[in-house]
Parts: sequence; C-alpha cells; structure tokens
Amino acid sequence: MKNLIPYFTLGYPDNETLSHFLDLIPVDKINYIEFGFPSNDPRYDGPVIRKTHNVGNINFSDDFYKKYFDYFHKNHVKMYSLSYYSDIKARFDDFIDYLQKRNFSGIIIPDLIIDYYSEGKEIINKLNDRGFEYIPFFSPSTPDSIIKNVSSMTKSWIYYGLQPSTGIDIPYELDYTTERINELLPGREITYGFGIKTDDDIRNLMKNGGSGVAIGTYLIKMTEAGDENGFIDYINKMRGVLDE
Repeated sequence: MKNLIPYFTLGYPDNETLSHFLDLIPVDKINYIEFGFPSNDPRYDGPVIRKTHNVGNINFSDDFYKKYFDYFHKNHVKMYSLSYYSDIKARFDDFIDYLQKRNFSGIIIPDLIIDYYSEGKEIINKLNDRGFEYIPFFSPSTPDSIIKNVSSMTKSWIYYGLQPSTGIDIPYELDYTTERINELLPGREITYGFGIKTDDDIRNLMKNGGSGVAIGTYLIKMTEAGDENGFIDYINKMRGVLDE
C-alpha cells in the first residue's frame, strides 16, 4: 500500500477549523500524518505554508490537539512532526520527550542538514539512540554525497521534495529526478512532496519506484476555504490513484 501523507500546520487557519478537517479524515485512507509545529522562521517552506506558521504560533495549544494525537495513534496512523531546529535547538531533548509522550514516531527537521550540518550527525545519532525516527529531507539541490551520507545514518523513510520549497513551481524532469534518487538510495522508501500537481505526477512517481506522496499546500488551501466536501473527495481520489 503506497503511502498517503497529509500535512497540516497546527493551529492553522484556527484550531476549530482544523479540528473539523482532522475529524473528516478517513483514517483507513492515509498511512502517516505530518503535523507542522509552528515555527518562528519557516525558511524552507514556500509562501502558502510559511504564512500558516505565523498564525499557528498564536493559536497552537497542546491541550487542544492532544485528543487528536491520541486519536491518530489509536487508529494506527503514524505521526511525524515537522519542526525547525532553529526553534527547538535550545530545548531539543525536552521537545523530543514531548513528541514521544504524544506517541509521535519521528521528526522531519528541514533546516538541520542545511544550516546546522556540523551538528547533524550528533542529533541523528541521539534520535537513533532514543528509538525515534529521523526523516531525512532532500531536494534537487542536495548534493549526492550528503544524500548518501545522511541516509546511511537512518533506516527510516526518505522525504524528497521535488521543489526547493513548498508552493514553488520550478520546471523539473520527473524521470531524471526519480532515476537519480533511486540510484543513490536503492531499496529505500522514498516519499515525494513539494510540487506534486496532477494525478499523472503521482502515477509516474509510483511507476518509477516511489513509496508515496505527501500533500500539504493543496490541503492548506482547502482548510482556508472551508471546503470540507472537496477535502474528503481529494483524499479519496489520491488514495485511489495510489492504489491503481
């Protein structure tokens, strides 16, 4: 079963609206769920998701979302945090304690190997020692040597962004992109995100060995519009395309 991973920034567009959408998710249609913890400097997100962090910082309340973390865990949907190291560096151990207490399976740290590369190995080893997954995030601009070195430190799935950041639309050659990552990381579980626009994009990614897709910007726009029916239809449609 190919992975379908919806992304939401906690607290956006507001707690009540997001809770309605989380209630609507058919948990048998998704595999993992990615929660963005609001950042003060979401520099590697594109304009649509970047603005969600500002609002999320105002609205996020653990007391409000604890029931959802419990809900997805009880329904066997693995939860991953997207968090920036710049936000959690000073309280890293406490934050990982918190995520593990809330039954998260792992963490995506988009700025770790870009802005804090010298600390990356220590951080990844620390997460490995705690039995907490570090999800490497790469993009077309990530050097081959870094992709191979960082991936060798984990056994987790890999998050590969087709664009440098969310909501950015730079032309790319899908076959070349997937061939490159397959050659660098043979046999690894590769989930693609950032710039998936069409059903055919998903079909071609899966045909070329992809393990799943992460969808963020499109869902964020649906929560902004309050498009609950469209949201359910879209999740079901994506599940159907992945299952073809």
